[in-house]
Amino acid sequence: MNILITDDEYYIVQGLVGMIDKEELGIDSIFTAYSAEQAYNILRKEHVDLLLLDIEMPKETGLELLEQLNNEGLRIITIILSGHQRFDYAREAINYHCFNYLLKPIGKQSLNRELSRAISFLKSLRENSAPSDEEDTKVAGNDTKVTDSGFVHAVRSYIRDHLSDADINRDQIAEFMHLNPDYLSYCFHKEFNTTLTAYIASKRMDQAKYLLKNTNLSINEIAEQVGIPNVSYFYRQFKKVTGKTPQQYRK
Repeated sequence: MNILITDDEYYIVQGLVGMIDKEELGIDSIFTAYSAEQAYNILRKEHVDLLLLDIEMPKETGLELLEQLNNEGLRIITIILSGHQRFDYAREAINYHCFNYLLKPIGKQSLNRELSRAISFLKSLRENSAPSDEEDTKVAGNDTKVTDSGFVHAVRSYIRDHLSDADINRDQIAEFMHLNPDYLSYCFHKEFNTTLTAYIASKRMDQAKYLLKNTNLSINEIAEQVGIPNVSYFYRQFKKVTGKTPQQYRK
């Protein structure tokens, strides 16, 4: 596992290097760059798994570097570390698939926690991704292939396995996926063309219809199993979707 730290401030870079718990995180190498150009050259030559990136740098900004990498199909798990709490920066960082947007200064504990989350996400992505010849893949670093299939599979599986949880929400799924909640919402909408809330509601109704047709469970039991313990609310939602009451649908 290799990290590239990019910031135009020498002492910030060296401070970050000194704070990273290499052994605990399983970091093999930490590369450093003091401009977007230096970072780009390193990314072209070395295998880099994670990128810690400042935004405001001379000549070329961190966001411009990300735009260049995205245009070339190079997808690196990136954490923005900025001294500016600006919504436009954060929004653009999300558009470039950044893992998280953090503010300087950052403490050692917070830094290592975020790196651990990013590493866990990368490992789960690699484990869940089994690309076929027809899948669209993009190269991150030298030879690590990242596909959206891992994200899709993981989110679908988590929602399916937790439909009975009445309080399943974006934050829970984001924690499971080791993703920033805003970034999760962006990725989900991009892949499914709907919101998480709407998707979960749709899956609840799909499961309810299946249980009504294929089991003898009571309406109350089905409502519980699909995470809507309020039976009156379950009736209203089911009729809104199907135009029928659960009893009418079962017949």
